[in-house]
Amino acid sequence: MAAHEISAETRSNFHLFCDNFPFPVMLVHKDRTILAVNKAGEAVGYPTGIRCVDMGEKEHHKGCQANQALAEQTAKRVVGWFDFAGAVLDSYWIPLAGRNDLYLHFAADITEWAKAEMVPKTCAAAGCSTCNCG
Repeated sequence: MAAHEISAETRSNFHLFCDNFPFPVMLVHKDRTILAVNKAGEAVGYPTGIRCVDMGEKEHHKGCQANQALAEQTAKRVVGWFDFAGAVLDSYWIPLAGRNDLYLHFAADITEWAKAEMVPKTCAAAGCSTCNCG
């Protein structure tokens, strides 16, 4: 794992803008090393110094938009039901302006506000075992 340095100004600005966001936010290097997390990320145990793709199961990362966001220097968004989270997540990958190696990544749980058709029916009633919504 490569060590990455970010300036005190970048770290300070990350915390200034992200610490009061109610969901975990990560500042990530293009090689997927987590460089900083906000207060919500710290509260749920998000680590720094490891690669985000090494957290959870590999399939949880199949929809990652980091490469596209960095290549195009524009934010990418994916909204949908994620079985592993049991939630409708509004997920973002946002490159830092003027940097081709750093981006913010976060996913807000919007299940409460999602259209009913975005949330699967209870698995127990449907007899399925493909998600953890039941």
